[in-house]
Amino acid sequence: MRALWIVTAGIEKLASGADPERQILACRIASARMRTGVAALEWKRAGNENVFWCPSAAGADHKVDWASTGVCIVPKFYFDAPLQPWYEACLAARNNGCPLVIDITDYPFASEYEVVPAFYSGVLPICDAVVVNSERMAELIAPHAPHRPLVIDDAILGAARNPEFAPAGRLRLLWIGHGTNLRYLNEHLDALLRFALQKPCRLTVVTDGGSGAQEATQRIDARCAPALEARFIEWSLEAMASALRRCDLLLIPSDPSDPFKAGVSANRIAEALRAGRFPVASPLPSYLAFSDSGWLGRDLTEGIRWALANPGEVRARIRRGQALVSEKFAPEKIGQQWRTLLESLVPGKPNPGR
Repeated sequence: MRALWIVTAGIEKLASGADPERQILACRIASARMRTGVAALEWKRAGNENVFWCPSAAGADHKVDWASTGVCIVPKFYFDAPLQPWYEACLAARNNGCPLVIDITDYPFASEYEVVPAFYSGVLPICDAVVVNSERMAELIAPHAPHRPLVIDDAILGAARNPEFAPAGRLRLLWIGHGTNLRYLNEHLDALLRFALQKPCRLTVVTDGGSGAQEATQRIDARCAPALEARFIEWSLEAMASALRRCDLLLIPSDPSDPFKAGVSANRIAEALRAGRFPVASPLPSYLAFSDSGWLGRDLTEGIRWALANPGEVRARIRRGQALVSEKFAPEKIGQQWRTLLESLVPGKPNPGR
């Protein structure tokens, strides 16, 4: 069976080589790696075909053979995508009898960009299944969806490493994420600087340089060094893996009251634990399953102090977290969940999203 994935022009280009599914597994967009790539690779392993298509690309309307397409999936609609071609593509799937799957990883109805809620308001009523990345996201999306949202977690792809926590010299703090989320880190800077005046720290920021994050990191360093040094590293899979190996703690600040972030997945906590590192994070709903594997609270410096005072328990928590990640977030398990859903949408089979 052929699966049609409606994607951005960048992902369509990335998937234009000889092994598109594995190329997507190396994408800089986390949801593309952990969801689209994993799902598509499992679909291919089962003997099926994947087509990756951007409906707003030149000549895109001539690229789809709907008669041979068994299922259509929309992984994510971005604020800079043109609404009409994407909506018309979803409508075409529906009109051609092709089951339509909508995957949601950020709560779209809290987006500051009007085009995002407009797209989802149009496609949710006509879809055949809705997939989300957390139980909290399922609760948020349920009032907008015609079917019960199906929770499929993000797959964690990094290699497992031994738990380590033995800080020496400057405490090595790490922040990884999209540059737009640095605002959550900024809210903790005063407290981090007060802590660093007692215990010198080095903060490494790993993100996309095009988001202004490099300049923001330089401003942090100018303000807080030498007590709190800050350095920027351009994101790549290799840079992220290297930074995790070299850090003592991963900081994951957020705002539990922000509806746009309330339903996000726990992938950053899970990635840190998989890499053998301890996460200190804000208490988002999807993070609560890791309460015994990391440290959750609103004051991240309190979590840092707790970790330094309890190194043995830190290592024990990392081991517990790694067991949980292996149980819930293994790519093989997540891929199978996607395959089961897509196969169920073949006419005559039950739909678990209903």
